[in-house]
Amino acid sequence: MHDILRKLDVPLWKVPRIAHRMRAQKRADMAHIPLFPGVSTMLRALADAGLTLALVSSDNEANARDMLGASNAALIAHFACGAALFGKAKKFKRVIRQAGVAPDVTIAIGDEIRDIEAARAAGITCAAVTWGYTAPEALRAQKPDVMFRRMEDIATTLTTGRGDS
Repeated sequence: MHDILRKLDVPLWKVPRIAHRMRAQKRADMAHIPLFPGVSTMLRALADAGLTLALVSSDNEANARDMLGASNAALIAHFACGAALFGKAKKFKRVIRQAGVAPDVTIAIGDEIRDIEAARAAGITCAAVTWGYTAPEALRAQKPDVMFRRMEDIATTLTTGRGDS
C-alpha cells in the first residue's frame, strides 16, 4: 500500500479523506456490486461445520452487512469494521479475544498484501485468495500460509483439511 501511495504521489495525510470518499461511493453503488460467486455457499458450509466466523474490514459495518445480505451477515458472529488503513492487526486481535479462540486456530483470509501483513502481526495464519483486489502474483510473493484459487476450496480445506488450495 505504501508503494502504491508513493507511485501515485498521494501523501498519507490524504488517505483518510480518499477512503471516506471511496466508502461513500461504494455505498451509493452497492446495489450494483455483486458478491463473488459461491460466497453464500462457502459461508454456510463453514457455519454448518461449527466454525466461528468473523469479518474484519476497512469498510464500515453497515456497508459490510448490506453487501453480505441479511442471511449471510447472520452467519458472522463478530464484525470488526472501520479498520484504519494499517489497523487490521488490532482488529484481528480484538476479534480473537471476543470470540474466545486461540490465535493458533485462527485464520485470516484476505485479498490484499496488508491482510497478510496484519494477520502475521496478530500472530495468526494468513491465507490469500486469487480473486479480488491484489494480483495473485503479488500475493504469492508475500508467501501466505495458504493460497485459495477457488471459493469452494475455502470450505473444503477448513472443514476437512483437504482442498485444492
